[in-house]
Amino acid sequence: MSANKSSSEPWPTLSSPAFAPTRRLLHMMLQAIGKLKLFEPFEAQWAQVPLQLYARGLTTGPIPYAGGAYEVRVDFMSHELQWQTSAGAAGKLPLGPASVAGFVGALLDQIRNAGIDVSISLMPQEVPDPIPFDQDTEQRPYDSDLVNGWWRILLSTQRVMRVFQGRFTGKTQPIGMMWGTLDIRAVFYNGKPASPGTNTDFIRRNAMNAELIEMGWWSGDAAYAKPAFYAFTYPQPQGIESAKVLPAAARWEARMGEFLLDYDDLRRAENPDRDLLAFLESTYQAGAAAAGWDSALLGSGRPE
Repeated sequence: MSANKSSSEPWPTLSSPAFAPTRRLLHMMLQAIGKLKLFEPFEAQWAQVPLQLYARGLTTGPIPYAGGAYEVRVDFMSHELQWQTSAGAAGKLPLGPASVAGFVGALLDQIRNAGIDVSISLMPQEVPDPIPFDQDTEQRPYDSDLVNGWWRILLSTQRVMRVFQGRFTGKTQPIGMMWGTLDIRAVFYNGKPASPGTNTDFIRRNAMNAELIEMGWWSGDAAYAKPAFYAFTYPQPQGIESAKVLPAAARWEARMGEFLLDYDDLRRAENPDRDLLAFLESTYQAGAAAAGWDSALLGSGRPE
């Protein structure tokens, strides 16, 4: 993928196998940055933890400390990490081939040298076979063109998601990038509690304690080795797998318990934005109908 192409296409090509080596380093970088947000006050269903998109990449937003705040931004155009504080301190780190241990160590050293007392868990979350950050010393690749393309897909996905989210009148959360699973998601709640079970882990116990419909996009992983859009209803209502959803390429994936739309099918469509909006709306309607949600929760999205 050329740099020029990746910097202009809203729906660029992204091969999951080609991206996988870079994805490992990128994921661990963003996990370390995301863990800084755990110092913010807890919000229900982890609403405070997603990284937010901005015009050049991802940002933590302001994280409070010592009566002020600091912020970490990851710029996927210049490919550097930038941080700044409300006291005037600032710094940056280049993004490129590195070890996870080297990157995380340099990031924490810079922030601590600015007088910010941070200590994060060095164990990655929500990944198979996790390696503690400080023990992950293998030099890993970083393909800047693929990273830029990945981020462009996040931007385009958020653009369409915001159109749909604007129609929802119930409780939702800001659309953001979940650094635990490296996906962008929008989530909608009907106001009813749910029980994830007593044996679930700490993360899931605090994320899945309310009835919800979630939809998003991720770049592929070992469980599904293709970039894809997904949507699921929790708790999973009986019969939802028989619902008809749009566009025609979308389908129910029984192994994963959710609707999927492969990214390549969308990007080849005549109008990707229209097809993605159809996927979001039809999968929401399927879940809401099967789970008995109030139909008034989804409006027109227009001011009255």
